[in-house]
Amino acid sequence: MKLFDTIFGRTPPAKSNLDNLFSLPGASVTLSLSGNLVPVGKAGVCFKPASGASFENTISEFQQIIETMGTKDPAPSATDSYGYQWITLTDDDFGNLVTKTHVLNSTIDGAGFGSQLLCSVFPFKETQTNEIIYFVYLFKRGSFYPFIPIGSERRNSEKEMAVKALIEHEIPIEADLSHWFPLWEIPLAD
Repeated sequence: MKLFDTIFGRTPPAKSNLDNLFSLPGASVTLSLSGNLVPVGKAGVCFKPASGASFENTISEFQQIIETMGTKDPAPSATDSYGYQWITLTDDDFGNLVTKTHVLNSTIDGAGFGSQLLCSVFPFKETQTNEIIYFVYLFKRGSFYPFIPIGSERRNSEKEMAVKALIEHEIPIEADLSHWFPLWEIPLAD
């Protein structure tokens, strides 16, 4: 198979590495000091829900794990117009929030539903303007990109590039800009 991939110029897709999520708490120091960006205490995990009791049991298992961590996080969910489900996680300690996000992704992936995972999203607030900058972790690519929506289905691409330059040496940034897709219905607003 590798021979045909080489002949046809295909490269295998990047593999997810959930441990890349743990680069974000350290990078939040740079974001705060150099970019005036602070985490808002929320994260969202977006996935295409699978039918059947097995998937629902996986989500229940996650709730039980979170409770054993000493947190009774309700993890409310919402469904967007594309049929993707979002689970919202909250924690004032950003490291704990990233850990919860990692646990949810790992629980879904470990139960055999990794193909259902789309992304995890971490909103940061610009302290001077209150603008929200989202850091999107693409599960299937193992990388991040900044997403800055402005107005109705518009984005601030110029500022996204500036944020990328600020943080690209601290977290794995998605190199292929075609994968920097817009997420217009992120249910993490205050």
